[in-house]
Amino acid sequence: MGLVLTSLSLCLPRSLSPAVLLTWVNCSSVRWATHVQDIFTAGKLLALGLIIIMGFVQICRGHYYWLEPKNAFQSWQEPQIGLVALAFLQGSFAYGGWNFLNYVTEELVDPYR
Repeated sequence: MGLVLTSLSLCLPRSLSPAVLLTWVNCSSVRWATHVQDIFTAGKLLALGLIIIMGFVQICRGHYYWLEPKNAFQSWQEPQIGLVALAFLQGSFAYGGWNFLNYVTEELVDPYR
């Protein structure tokens, strides 16, 4: 088994190795995949909480220049179609998880199916 994993890691680029590992965990055990998903969800929530807390800290320290209405919508960069497309791409990526919500709830209803 060690020889297979060693030769596999030599063939794959380093950026693809985590995806292969997560795929293997998902295929081998639903329980382990659930634990990994729980850990990643907790990490995301902690990061989001840290961002929110640091935002409040910056506001309390008096750094709220971009929150003032006269500065919030100030155009400091020329609008370009590529930047608009990038904004839509980032927004769709941020909300892309809602698409998989139905699949996750389906497995939670009957996980042994």
